[in-house]
Amino acid sequence: MAQFDLLVIGSGPGGYIAAIRAAQLGLSTALVEKDTALGGTCLLRGCIPAKTWLETAHRFEQMQVANDFGIDGVDGKALRPNLGAIVKRKGRIVTKNSKGVEFLMKKNKVTVLKGLGKLLGGGKVEVAGDVHEAKRIILATGSAPKPIPGLETDGQRVINSDHILDLTELPEHLVILGAGAIGVEFASVFSRLGSKVTLVEFMDTILPLEDEDVGLELAKILRKSYKIDVRTKTKITRIEKRADGVVCFLEGETPGEVVGSHLLVAVGRAPQIEGIGLEKTKAQVDRGCVVVDKFMQTGEPGLYAIGDIVRTPWLAHVASDEGIVASEHAAQSLGKDAHPHPIRYDRFPACTYCDPEVGSIGLSEKAAKAKGYDVQVGSFPFAPMAKANIVGEPHGFIKIVADKQYGEILGIHILGPKATELVASSVALMGGEFTVDELINTMYPHPTLNEVFPEAARAVYGRALNM
Repeated sequence: MAQFDLLVIGSGPGGYIAAIRAAQLGLSTALVEKDTALGGTCLLRGCIPAKTWLETAHRFEQMQVANDFGIDGVDGKALRPNLGAIVKRKGRIVTKNSKGVEFLMKKNKVTVLKGLGKLLGGGKVEVAGDVHEAKRIILATGSAPKPIPGLETDGQRVINSDHILDLTELPEHLVILGAGAIGVEFASVFSRLGSKVTLVEFMDTILPLEDEDVGLELAKILRKSYKIDVRTKTKITRIEKRADGVVCFLEGETPGEVVGSHLLVAVGRAPQIEGIGLEKTKAQVDRGCVVVDKFMQTGEPGLYAIGDIVRTPWLAHVASDEGIVASEHAAQSLGKDAHPHPIRYDRFPACTYCDPEVGSIGLSEKAAKAKGYDVQVGSFPFAPMAKANIVGEPHGFIKIVADKQYGEILGIHILGPKATELVASSVALMGGEFTVDELINTMYPHPTLNEVFPEAARAVYGRALNM
């Protein structure tokens, strides 16, 4: 029986970061992974492979307008996406990054155990028939696509976010159920690569977790610039599979039938907590998620849970920070010099890598009002900004939500070029508890996309300079 100070089950961005931090703090650490490769859903079947598809689609679109930038010799109409090559490139990037995680485990002297990790109680974990013992355990088993009754996927015509990453033929007409981040990103990918796309969302706006203005404006752009058929307040009630496609029956604001070559079910993920032995512990489960405190501790002494199996934002960077908190708390409890800091969940950045991109942090206008703030708002479009026109991406805007009494910035919402990079400035602004006036008095370089920040702050007072 091998013994460790800390054992982590799951090698995703939460798990492997937790293992590294524990090792840095001097804990003998093991990392358990049931897949053949390290990295978890994000690296193997989620964030990373999806972004390789998005990057290809972005470059494909740029090449089609090469003449607009004074580049001759490129026949945009003759360009064709090679999905087989896209999938191979995706595979190379995934493999490289997974091997990078393997290297980090060796560098930090983390023992990697391959197999399904199952709790036995009393600090014992079974992996591939062997029993290991740990003083502290972190669960980071992640989530997986959740089957929707009546819309079960087959990997052929009805697919999920795992299947779509390995398509080698371009869908003629891709119907997407769910306009959250996954649905909107793949709508952006395949519309640019040449597929007809229908995007179906039950809520009032696409990206319903974002500020309402962002969802409304993005829908306009997707319809006008990418010819995507966006249908909100609508649901797919049932489907009929055919040899050459799928008939989707719709109810709601836009009822009727849509016949697609493929249906992507981009709604519903479920925590992977079945079969890992939770019943052998005192950990509590609420609506499918493990209950934890601010240090990610469960009801079982010495057992932590992080990432997609707890009821916090299901984002890779959130899981990584939770892994750090859990490892530092575990190390502190074992006498190490560690100082865990609970996460401020009101200040996590969210990103959607569609085109144009979306990046946000903090409260939406609606949420701020619901919390009782006397809200003031400033919005500024990218269209007047020199850099946005230079890069040929003038769509979108930035919106600042602020408290009228003290001027504190409560939320920043960006729809536009490089929004997922620009949001990093928003993280710093909110982390520093900037006020609108302080942002106005902060100098930004010209010409940059970042110039929208002080302009949006000035717009709060109705005195933006460049419009």
